[in-house]
Amino acid sequence: MAAGPLLELAGVWKRFGREWVLRDVNLSLWPGEVVALLGPNGVGKTTLLRVAATLTRPQRGTVRLFGRPAGRLEAERGWLVYVANPPAFYRHFTGLENLRYGLALMERPRPERELRAALEALGLPPEKPVAAYSSGMRKRLALARARLLAPRLLLLDEPETALDEGGRAALMDLIAEVRSRGAVLLATHDRAFAERAAGREVVMG
Repeated sequence: MAAGPLLELAGVWKRFGREWVLRDVNLSLWPGEVVALLGPNGVGKTTLLRVAATLTRPQRGTVRLFGRPAGRLEAERGWLVYVANPPAFYRHFTGLENLRYGLALMERPRPERELRAALEALGLPPEKPVAAYSSGMRKRLALARARLLAPRLLLLDEPETALDEGGRAALMDLIAEVRSRGAVLLATHDRAFAERAAGREVVMG
């Protein structure tokens, strides 16, 4: 594991049109940390996660992942997993097909028995199209995919929404598992959840 931060944002500014969503953001995430970005909708939590995941580029500032400049991470493919809200899946694929395809894209294939076991552990029907899944079921499918990818850095956007008690327990298990080998950065507007899940809070807005 890297001796330094797994994620470093330095002087990050991000604008959409004329509006600055992120202004001079500085954040370091160290191994063993769970950090919550806390604040109401619209303060830039999702944008910050997307910058950290290299899905959007800031106008100013630098992003480093695993001690290296973002964008030079081919060797670390699959070390970072971003779970959006709502999570993205192919709606006409089954839960099993989505897991199989998603892991193949990340070059992290797993035996089918492991995929089925991951789905069954979360009460998800492997052969049912995701279009017929509820919002909570899609969230649990995202947790299953993240767990199978075994990331060192996990980015979660409002991960607790739409989850029932069992789903929230699975979420907390995943956070603890990733923390044991890396770090977790999550965004939420729920202070009670942030206090349960994270060791450090960053209030935005």
